Amino acid sequence: MAPAVAGGSSRGAGCKCGFQVCVCSGSAAVASAGSSLEVERAMAVTPVEGQAAPVDGESWVGVELGPDGVETDESGAGVDDRPVFKTEKIKGVLLHPYRVLIFVRLIAFTLFVIWRISHKNPDTMWLWVTSICGEFWFGFSWLLDQLPKLNPINRIPDLAVLRQRFDRADGTSTLPGLDIFVTTADPIKEPILSTANSVLSILAADYPVDRNTCYISDDSGMLMTYEAMAESAKFATLWVPFCRKHGIEPRGPESYFELKSHPYMGRAHDEFVNDRRRVRKEYDDFKAKINSLETDIQQRNDLHNAAVPQNGDGIPRPTWMADGVQWQGTWVEPSANHRKGDHAGIVLVLIDHPSHDRLPGAPASADNALDFSGVDTRLPMLVYMSREKRPGHNHQKKAGAMNALTRASALLSNAPFILNLDCDHYINNSQALRAGICFMVGRDSDTVAFVQFPQRFEGVDPTDLYANHNRIFFDGTLRALDGMQGPIYVGTGCLFRRITVYGFDPPRINVGGPCFPALGGLFAKTKYEKPSMEMTMARANQAVVPAMAKGKHGFLPLPKKTYGKSDKFVDTIPRASHPSPYAAEGIRVVDSGAETLAEAVKVTGSAFEQKTGWGSELGWVYDTVTEDVVTGYRMHIKGWRSRYCSIYPHAFIGTAPINLTERLFQVLRWSTGSLEIFFSKNNPLFGSTYLHPLQRVAYINITTYPFTAIFLIFYTTVPALSFVTGHFIVQRPTTMFYVYLGIVLATLLIIAVLEVKWAGVTVFEWFRNGQFWMTASCSAYLAAVCQVLTKVIFRRDISFKLTSKLPAGDEKKDPYADLYVVRWTPLMITPIIIIFVNIIGSAVAFAKVLDGEWTHWLKVAGGVFFNFWVLFHLYPFAKGLLGKHGKTPVVVLVWWAFTFVITAVLYINIPHIHGGGGKHSVGHGMHHGKKFDGYYLWP
Repeated sequence: MAPAVAGGSSRGAGCKCGFQVCVCSGSAAVASAGSSLEVERAMAVTPVEGQAAPVDGESWVGVELGPDGVETDESGAGVDDRPVFKTEKIKGVLLHPYRVLIFVRLIAFTLFVIWRISHKNPDTMWLWVTSICGEFWFGFSWLLDQLPKLNPINRIPDLAVLRQRFDRADGTSTLPGLDIFVTTADPIKEPILSTANSVLSILAADYPVDRNTCYISDDSGMLMTYEAMAESAKFATLWVPFCRKHGIEPRGPESYFELKSHPYMGRAHDEFVNDRRRVRKEYDDFKAKINSLETDIQQRNDLHNAAVPQNGDGIPRPTWMADGVQWQGTWVEPSANHRKGDHAGIVLVLIDHPSHDRLPGAPASADNALDFSGVDTRLPMLVYMSREKRPGHNHQKKAGAMNALTRASALLSNAPFILNLDCDHYINNSQALRAGICFMVGRDSDTVAFVQFPQRFEGVDPTDLYANHNRIFFDGTLRALDGMQGPIYVGTGCLFRRITVYGFDPPRINVGGPCFPALGGLFAKTKYEKPSMEMTMARANQAVVPAMAKGKHGFLPLPKKTYGKSDKFVDTIPRASHPSPYAAEGIRVVDSGAETLAEAVKVTGSAFEQKTGWGSELGWVYDTVTEDVVTGYRMHIKGWRSRYCSIYPHAFIGTAPINLTERLFQVLRWSTGSLEIFFSKNNPLFGSTYLHPLQRVAYINITTYPFTAIFLIFYTTVPALSFVTGHFIVQRPTTMFYVYLGIVLATLLIIAVLEVKWAGVTVFEWFRNGQFWMTASCSAYLAAVCQVLTKVIFRRDISFKLTSKLPAGDEKKDPYADLYVVRWTPLMITPIIIIFVNIIGSAVAFAKVLDGEWTHWLKVAGGVFFNFWVLFHLYPFAKGLLGKHGKTPVVVLVWWAFTFVITAVLYINIPHIHGGGGKHSVGHGMHHGKKFDGYYLWP
């Protein structure tokens, strides 16, 4: 049964615009299932005096006007009409040449391919055909990557305007509620101290305390994670007021205390020094407790179990909490119903919801060394959750955890917005949450499904050997997509509108976007009208309107059974909007009673999702390695948009796997997931017409890029082998060949320089990205293609291990010791083969020139240059295997030179290797002494 809606007043009444949540009050509107006739009748209602008139005769934004026509807030004070974020276009001096050169290169490449097709190589047709296919693919993939970058823009949140709109003079705020999800799966591979720092940074973020709730999902179900969070809650009572008092940045204690300098932003310097010294001491004690949890829990278990009489050796030995209660999750000594993948569900509130009024701290005293008088000491709500797991159930890894968090949080806090973070990411900029909210409450923001922040990392070596920062993708590709339908969802640091997770449609759809606005009229299911005013009044529309129009499924977009068998959860769905027309103004309903917690445990049960739409029609999508990309794609094909939010200091900072093996496994998981999307029903080729045309191109690119490995391996090996076999891709190049090739290469470099400029990255980052692209293509991409083809053909499931963030080296002596710790993996075989093939090929070419077999050494020089271009791109890979941090890896160059010289000497001095034709040849034959006139192509 659908939840009841009170009639009469506008607080409980429906919306006359036909949307389930009132778009007329500037809310996060959701498309209604009501009939068009009901909507037309509702639109006929006349607004009351003192409110804005309808926009274009269809809908109107609920702002309140004062007696003199000035926009006011609920207290009657004047409100600045500036938007809460600004949109800035890229300078024309960069963007216009960038677009023109893309077009020029496309023409030059087309002419180049035409020349190649018309100049066949009859001696080796298979080589010619394969090279033509490779050139087509490289050109096609470049076009897929380049077209979505035609309209890059910058969006800048205005936090000053946001504060003026929503913050009150008494310290309270009308900002919307925010639920923050932190997911962890293994406290060993994902260090528990990092998770604790992530939670502490969330609790200390600059966001209204009573509107911010942190949820920690522990898929391991281990007591160590829970007790670490309990210790974090205790330390937060000191850390959070300290941050507020002195304006501390960053607010992750580990990163803050590692800073070499500590800029002061608060009170008197002496007081700050004393407070910092005391907090540092407490943090060191906190770290010691966290690091000793495993030992402490084991000792406690031994004491408790020794006091319990044992009837036999096979009796399970429980794990005990600090209060003497048996732990319901995974035990230290696993047993039935208490091991990984087989334990009960747990939902525990560590910090209850705070009061709505400020709570000043106590002044300094004998019991309280720090003076927190005048500092709000309230803490946001903190909830620990470990969903139920049972054998025989597919728990769907992170996607399943996110869906369980969504349901449990709906019962406890039901904030209209959700932020998800990995456990190794902490809030680096205390204003990050406010910056993201700017894109959710601003003008024309009710069609925004999510806001994606770029991923930034610490602990990466200064040279970023394996391109962990990946800024070309974040600040280039995602920033450019913001000018289309929006960036894709990339897993962490993403702010969601909760109703989009429930399968709701957007209120308006503009398919064409800023480049092709006319397309909106061709494909949109409702006419797109950009609001001319922005919502600044927190209260709902005061007009008396008829009850909300019900659709086929009441107030839900899908049948009730799709959401699961929990009436309490289903009742929260219509209230999961901003602002909610169902709740009293300014009051956020939070229920953490025993009955609600029991219901939360129920909705996180392993069997709850059976015969529901979770993972298919609702929430994070299942049965894919890259649930993030598919989930964002599902929202985009409904017509929702997304935004890119890049601020400085960086919003969130995480830990990257700087070890080569872990990095390759990470890329393997991503590329495998991308190909899974291509071979699934989520293939963007068949997406709805609500998907922006260039957004579709971007999704096609991200689901097909691993195929590049097939042709790249061909081009990194065959040209080098051509020096040995004497068969070349291009047998007789002409002047036009060099002209076309020169234009293609020159425009590629200029386009890269312009892209680097408007993206705000460095040339070194661009080049390092290219180097790792070569390494990944020759290893992880190739393995991904093989795995996915095996899955498609033989119906075999693909499994991956969790990426380890635990360093293997000695970080005390060298913070980058893990960079060169070699962990062998079969993924390294192909790059090693390519390195040796190119060295041997260059050595053979050099030997043939010295031996007199080839006299046109200038033609050989081009091929040798390409070989060394390949080696130079694989240099970071070789350095990771043989080099050491901080020193020139001479050993790499020595091994390359040694292999080169040995190969050349052997070729010259062993006649049967190179045959006749040279001055050292023994036998003579017509086929051995032919003139060298070959050249190979470098795409």
